[in-house]
Amino acid sequence: MRPSFCLVTALLAVAVGMAGCGVPPELSRPTPPPRLPPIPTSPIPASPSVPPPSPTGSPSPSADRFDEETAVPCGRTPGAEEIVAVLRRAGMLSADTSVTVTTGPLCAGDWQYAVVSVPERDPLHVVTEGRPGALTLVTAGTAICVPQVRVNAPPGIRVATGCVG
Repeated sequence: MRPSFCLVTALLAVAVGMAGCGVPPELSRPTPPPRLPPIPTSPIPASPSVPPPSPTGSPSPSADRFDEETAVPCGRTPGAEEIVAVLRRAGMLSADTSVTVTTGPLCAGDWQYAVVSVPERDPLHVVTEGRPGALTLVTAGTAICVPQVRVNAPPGIRVATGCVG
């Protein structure tokens, strides 16, 4: 055989072998999660002077349950003050700690998600469940994709918290 024929054959074999190759999955860029609309924020006072909600002022059952598929701003019920009160009751924030709710609360079903900025600490990501005036802390911290959130939270909360997949 002629050397040029061998060279052409070898190059052709390499080209055919590489034709099926693409970018390996581990090198492809992941699709970023959907961005949530910005939520207006307001600082929360350090004092625990937030009065408990009045039972007579509670919204009706249909008014405090949101669609489960998408997390949306909760409005005033529950408000940022109630999320902070849940954290104070759980002992995660002292009464004299000044905090700011930087995201949310966002609601889906009867679950809520918020991000609370605490001076000189990482932000607290907070997931609560329940009706306004009777919220239960599900989890709070920097790693909130616990089994209870991954399995029980409505889809809108799982997307908002990044606990999907």
